Amino acid sequence: MKHILVATDGSDDADRAVDYAAGLAKREGAELIVVNVVGYGLPDRLFAQFTQAHHAWLKELLESISAEILVNARERAHAAGVSAVRIESRAGNVAEAILNLARQQHADVVVVGKRGASAIDRLLIGSVSDKLVKLSDLPVIVVP
Repeated sequence: MKHILVATDGSDDADRAVDYAAGLAKREGAELIVVNVVGYGLPDRLFAQFTQAHHAWLKELLESISAEILVNARERAHAAGVSAVRIESRAGNVAEAILNLARQQHADVVVVGKRGASAIDRLLIGSVSDKLVKLSDLPVIVVP
């Protein structure tokens, strides 16, 4: 195993997934790739009402939150003894973005938490972990 990709949204479940992936990366001597995907889950009609200034502000806010989540996850992985940690931020459909990055980076496995931060997203569109398991051609480890 050379590349392990772990997705995080900063939730407690995602932190457990980062810890698990870091332990796996340390045991295998693999690079750990940590990704946060900024999912634009707002309804299109609501988003269309935003002005250009609102779009810019929202984008900046989401990128800032993503950066904070990624830095925290990188620190967790370093604390677990993993030296090769790379962080990536993406935008768009969360499951698709994770899988695309996993393929681009030749990940051997994708690690995710069982549940993410947004209960509303799970109700409306289902959990990311469910989608990854259904869509992935790579092994997916779902950490409870």
